Amino acid sequence: MNRCKRFSTHVFWLMLCFSASLQAKWLSEEHAIMGTQVSASVWHNDSALAQRAIDAVVTDMRRIDRTYSAYDERSELSQLNQKAALTPQKISAEMHRLLVASKRISELTEGAFDITYASVGHLYDYRQKKQPTDEQIKAHQAAIDYRWIALTDDTVFFKHPNVKIDLGGIAKGYAVDRAIDILQQHGITHASVSAGGDSRLLGDRLGRPWVVGIKNPRQDERSSKDDIALRIPLSDAAVSTSGDYERYFIDELNQERVHHIVNPRSGKSAKGVVSVTVIGATGIETDPLSTGIFVLGVEKGLALIDELDTIDVIIIDRFGKVHYSSGLAP
Repeated sequence: MNRCKRFSTHVFWLMLCFSASLQAKWLSEEHAIMGTQVSASVWHNDSALAQRAIDAVVTDMRRIDRTYSAYDERSELSQLNQKAALTPQKISAEMHRLLVASKRISELTEGAFDITYASVGHLYDYRQKKQPTDEQIKAHQAAIDYRWIALTDDTVFFKHPNVKIDLGGIAKGYAVDRAIDILQQHGITHASVSAGGDSRLLGDRLGRPWVVGIKNPRQDERSSKDDIALRIPLSDAAVSTSGDYERYFIDELNQERVHHIVNPRSGKSAKGVVSVTVIGATGIETDPLSTGIFVLGVEKGLALIDELDTIDVIIIDRFGKVHYSSGLAP
């Protein structure tokens, strides 16, 4: 099939064997950007052109990181969180596009994907193993509703005073889309780009498909770092994986996993699923859909994807059982 999928640091490009002459024409780089590892691999006869193309991708990734960081008070996102509940704020055309795309996936998933989850989500600190109390969640939960976001062509206003947004569930998918656009503008026709769990594949790997691996979501300490549960051959596709093993800690009191995929309806970590991989045409779709389906769960998630002609999904539930959408069913 000619479709692609996104994964957090769970997407591994399994390089196929090539002759030395072909291998010399591949150029690959990896950088720490957007709080994850960003990698790009391109093929071209002109190595200088390939290097310029990768440099342009890295520059744009860093720009996106600065613009949509929830940790930089100067970013456009942070400025909205500080001011948009007070008065309408002017926004860039790119921010408008991301907010429109987020709203579409929110409507499609009936709120399972919702960037206003950050109204409660900002109270979690996974590094410090801190989570909000039930009282704190209750005090902020009314602000979680994508319909509080009022958009015009160039402004945004938050209709609830406690609304905060986070674009972490869509910005990386958008970033890999941008990267592929930039590579194509440089004349590149065979490439892969990944940003954590989000990846885009341009063309194939010189007549053979790229092979994408889905990480084992419950590997133990004895397992290989790159313990792969499934491998999928793909070309010209976007792939996104969301897993409860990316950012998490164990609540010692209840012995429960507290992870970063927050159910907007409860303000707490979504349960029932451990990994969701979505395959489609663009990262701006697959990235938020992987989060939304994680929240929806197996039954509702599969039902939604089977209504979409160009999207497929692989879901691993908490028992380790693998579920495929109808387009991928063995």
